[in-house]
Amino acid sequence: MKLTPKIGNEIVSRAQLVLGRRIMVANDQGQVVAGGSSNLAHGSILDALRACQEGRVIRGSLAETSVSWCPFVYEQQTIGAFGVIEEDVQVTPEALSLLQGLAEVITHQHFLLERVQPSGGVQAKFLRELLTSPNIDATESYRQADILQLNLHPPQAVILVKISGFELDGEAEGSAQQLQTGSKIQELTSSILHMFDDQPDNVVAYLGDEVFVVLKGIGGSGLNTRNTTRFLKDKGTYLHRSLSQKLPSHNVTIGVGQYYPELGGLRKSYQEAKLALTVGARVWGEGQLYHIRQVGMFVTLANTAYEHKAELAHQILHPLLRDDQLYKTVRVFLENGLNLTNAAEKLHVHRNTLIYRLDKVSRLIGLDPRLFEDALQIKLGLMFYQDTELPMVGNSSS
Repeated sequence: MKLTPKIGNEIVSRAQLVLGRRIMVANDQGQVVAGGSSNLAHGSILDALRACQEGRVIRGSLAETSVSWCPFVYEQQTIGAFGVIEEDVQVTPEALSLLQGLAEVITHQHFLLERVQPSGGVQAKFLRELLTSPNIDATESYRQADILQLNLHPPQAVILVKISGFELDGEAEGSAQQLQTGSKIQELTSSILHMFDDQPDNVVAYLGDEVFVVLKGIGGSGLNTRNTTRFLKDKGTYLHRSLSQKLPSHNVTIGVGQYYPELGGLRKSYQEAKLALTVGARVWGEGQLYHIRQVGMFVTLANTAYEHKAELAHQILHPLLRDDQLYKTVRVFLENGLNLTNAAEKLHVHRNTLIYRLDKVSRLIGLDPRLFEDALQIKLGLMFYQDTELPMVGNSSS
């Protein structure tokens, strides 16, 4: 175990805070790595080196200031020395013992961070690059995923989980806080994974900024975007309910993307989940679940590709666009400011007939034109449909 400047600086900081003592920290070569200043570090290296080599306290003076160098032993190995600046108070054996104990705790925390976190950190970094990089090599990505023991072979879609305040829990500082957060990440990652029965088909990782990514496996054959929507909504709802119960003091917000095949589809699903999470939280607030189709055409307000917006509009409004009569009914209803009476007159139908048709629209697309927010999404979707001039297969219904 090497005594690094990062560890040394934390020992210096905590010694001042907890023990009220000014100290310097040197490595096993007698080189000051933390706490030294231009007038104190020069000339102190020899005493620090002697303390490490002889395994005993070396007292000396430096710039007319008394300094006691005490060897720092970790796991029966001398890895450095503390230079305690005595000033007006002589260093007691009790103070050195407290300092040794404090330094051991801090060093051990850093040691655990180095051993425990890299695997999960490397996996998370790989997933971030896989999902967000402009271009990827699919063959190489699968190879790297296999090396990192990430199963990307089953059909999967992306669920993003944001836990507000997740990184702010606890009162620990420095490496203690890092260790505490790292332990919480591991615990929660494992909990999320074990919330699903089909564990081998799923991947869970922490992406940072209080967001976990879940690559949710989808079993079965003949899978496509439409026939997996209900499955993913149900799994997202279950995950939201389970995490909200487990973390009652946090807002758990979930964004769910749709399923698309291959790695390119997984990346697209991630972008949808991110849009659902971001736009949903902005429009309706945190603490809820948002599927990309529930968020609907509010994504047109987000910074995403025009083609993706148009595709989403067609997915959501497809049943409406296939029916000339319902399409005209909704268009006229929206043009008349959601006024049933005026719209019925323009359509030359009875008011009850109009209500029947709007009920049918609501069942078909999951959006009720009589509700302002749903009407806004339909309006935005129709705007994109008209701009892209997608072919509409018309028929007639009562």
